[in-house]
Amino acid sequence: MRIKKGIIGLSLVLAATGFTATADAASKKATFYDVPADVMTDGFFQGHLDLFYRRAGMRADKDRDFSEARKQYRLAARYADKPSQARLGEMYWNGEGGTQDRVMGFLFMALAAERGYESFTAHKMDYWRQLTEDERKRAVRQDKKMLADYGDEVAKPRWEAVLKREARRSTGSLLGGTGASALVINSPRGGGIDAQRFYAPQFWQPTQYWSMQDRLWAKENPGIVTVGDVEGIPLEVPEDHSAPNSAPANP
Repeated sequence: MRIKKGIIGLSLVLAATGFTATADAASKKATFYDVPADVMTDGFFQGHLDLFYRRAGMRADKDRDFSEARKQYRLAARYADKPSQARLGEMYWNGEGGTQDRVMGFLFMALAAERGYESFTAHKMDYWRQLTEDERKRAVRQDKKMLADYGDEVAKPRWEAVLKREARRSTGSLLGGTGASALVINSPRGGGIDAQRFYAPQFWQPTQYWSMQDRLWAKENPGIVTVGDVEGIPLEVPEDHSAPNSAPANP
């Protein structure tokens, strides 16, 4: 089965505007899935670099500045952002934003499939089938390096270090306390945000945040694809530290 070109990029755009494949969800008002739009302030993005860089990549993608989009998605990929890793796989595979490299396309897609999300796994299997024997050997040689740079074992702690730093900086002893419900955070767009909602555990406690990601991406593109025998395909899957203007400080 061949996966249509551009489906991941389209999925990211639809997801960011709150649309999903189901009709009743089409009117859902949210950005980046279940994170409310008013919660996603500059301060929120300072603590969530996966979303900060994914948003920058999506903006560049929308403007068809694919070279910039690739750069921003790579930064998001360093912070365990599976959608960005999947979009990178698609971009490398199709030669969007730079030289086509099908091996890197497969490796980024394999990385995106690391948690077993069905849509990304289907793309990974489709890419593997299309690789030549030499390309497969290259992929096997490079997958451990990719894991060392972008795999969850290193990327999740990298993300969590930033989250904890920003949580301490912005809340002190407030985070996790019962006094948050009486506070309101001023929004740069005007008005206020209830602190208890802003600092909800699913956004600021790593275990709950990753669980939320799993729930959301597990139900995204839920169609079942039979992919056949996976034996011999690398299950484990280079580094760009450039940052956009006014980017949050890295740990």
